[in-house]
Parts: sequence; C-alpha cells; structure tokens
Amino acid sequence: MTDTTKTVDYLHGVTLEQLLTQLVDHFDWTGMADLVRINCFRANPSIRSSLTFLRRTPWARAQVELIYCQWRAGAEVAGIRQALKHAAQSSSSPRSDKPHSDKTHSDKPRSAHSNHGAAIDPWHKSR
Repeated sequence: MTDTTKTVDYLHGVTLEQLLTQLVDHFDWTGMADLVRINCFRANPSIRSSLTFLRRTPWARAQVELIYCQWRAGAEVAGIRQALKHAAQSSSSPRSDKPHSDKTHSDKPRSAHSNHGAAIDPWHKSR
C-alpha cells in the first residue's frame, strides 16, 4: 500500500537569500515590515543587512520562513498574519536572542532610603 498524500516542503532547496528576495519582490519592504516588526525591514532595509540579522536571530528567521511557506501555499496576508499569531501563541520557549539572567531582584543591593520605584521629587527637602 502506498501513501498518496504528499507533504510539500517549500523550504527544500531554497536558500535564505532566495527566500527573502522572493518575499521582498512580492510584499515589498513595507509589507515585510508590517508582517514582521524588525528594524532591518523598517530602517534602511537591504537584503544583506536582513540576511545578517535573520541568520543570527532564530525567532525572526522562523517567522520569515513561515511567511514564505504560507505565501507559497497560496495564503493571503490575513491568513499569514493569523499563522504568525498562532505560531507566537503556541511557542512555549522564550526568544533565544534575549539574554537570560538567573539573578533575582533580591540579589541586588538596596539602599537604606530606597523608595521602591516611586518618583523622585528634586524639590523635596529631606529632614
């Protein structure tokens, strides 16, 4: 018995540069910036700077690859936004590009006169 269902892997044989170039040709930089809010798509965008960022940032690359797969599957922008939202909700791991600190707030030294985040009044005279 043979399996007649075939899964399509849109990423197979496509480099990140080819993928990004096709997306920018279709959506333009402003469209990409609306889908994925990263500075390399918003401020002075270029293929080179975007490739550098995407190669170093796994969560952003995953979002761009998801956009590409959804687009190749024929999804409209609304469907792509929904897929991105669903992927963000279902991912349980924090973004790997942000540093993780094991220190708690109790490890930080506190001054004797700490006001715990209250606004400092420069005109107040201490007694």
